[in-house]
Amino acid sequence: YMIHILLNGSSGNMGKTFCEYIEKSNDKCEHSSNFDILYAIDKENSDLFNKIQIKPDVIIDFSTPQATFLALDYAVQNLIPVVIATTGFSQSDEDKIKEFSEAIPIFKSSNMSQGIHIFSNLASTLAKKLNSINPNVDIEIIEKHHRNKIDAPSGTALMLANSINKKCSISSIRGGGLVGEHSVLFLGENETIEITHTAYSRNIYVEGALDAARFIITKKNGLFSME
Repeated sequence: YMIHILLNGSSGNMGKTFCEYIEKSNDKCEHSSNFDILYAIDKENSDLFNKIQIKPDVIIDFSTPQATFLALDYAVQNLIPVVIATTGFSQSDEDKIKEFSEAIPIFKSSNMSQGIHIFSNLASTLAKKLNSINPNVDIEIIEKHHRNKIDAPSGTALMLANSINKKCSISSIRGGGLVGEHSVLFLGENETIEITHTAYSRNIYVEGALDAARFIITKKNGLFSME
């Protein structure tokens, strides 16, 4: 059966990639061809939320924190599941999203790549093991993104720091057309271990968001993550 999407943030880098991906998949009848984009909303046409006639099955949000809440208001009024792939939320925003999730199912991740979550678990395990050998090991996170990325540090870098659960500092680099690279460095007196995740295409985030959409439309309410 067809899953009808409302895409919020359609003219951003991720929104454009998302639309292209769905279009190509439907042409080729691929893995994601049971999805279609019913509405594509961005800041230029955000009043479309008031004019929606056919209810979408799911909202996928690659926008800005302010625009996410426009989508959430509509979603709660109409009981529609939401996948939030937007980053840069404040703590009070996070608290509001948690409140919304009491009424509707919300899947929220600051990185939709499944690989980055394996990477995050690996960083967390390494930190624990190294800490037991050497509590003085320094941990640094370096993240690199394209010049137009608004938030720094990235949501993924903050997620990595959180999973490591030990004081670590984050360096952010912005330039060129880099899709995204995250490195975690464990620096001892006489040795260093470094692990890196590199995204070569934004398609990994589209595929993750579609998997999240398949998952979330089966839920009644609650806040879900990659874990």
